[in-house]
Amino acid sequence: MVKAAPVALALAAASLLAAGCAADDDPVRARAGDCLEALGEGKKTTEFRIVGCGTPAAAYRVARRLTGGDRSCGGSTYGYVSSGYARGATRWHLCLTLNARVGDCFHQEVGFPTGKAAKTPCGPEATYKVVKVAEGTADKELCGEDAGYTLVDDLTGPIALVYRDPPLTICTDGVDS
Repeated sequence: MVKAAPVALALAAASLLAAGCAADDDPVRARAGDCLEALGEGKKTTEFRIVGCGTPAAAYRVARRLTGGDRSCGGSTYGYVSSGYARGATRWHLCLTLNARVGDCFHQEVGFPTGKAAKTPCGPEATYKVVKVAEGTADKELCGEDAGYTLVDDLTGPIALVYRDPPLTICTDGVDS
């Protein structure tokens, strides 16, 4: 037991050092409320960077930061990014919502939650537009009876994005609606 303590201290120090060496925009530093931009050119992404929530690139907001083995965001609507599972490393998992206001438009080719969302001007490049945001409430009915579920590939119709923790409902529809 006495010999294990230095190993545990060394692992803890290495973990702190790794976090301390991370760039300011590295998701390892992200906390609830921070915003992220999805990087890369593909339809799906696993790489993100922290950006200001008011910037056009801020398509995602961190709803929750989980550590250890907990990877359950509490619903299928959340996007996510994880640290992976390197031996001895501190594990983390970020639960992501859209960072959206009424009137924002997004381009997305693959459905929620795995498709890469990017804010874009409303127009031909946009896939959908945010028509309602209700913070503090997680209720699909706010988006109307025609609103579909999030695990769909057709993103141009009414969709209800319902997040349970913290409670948030985002209603989207086609850009021409």
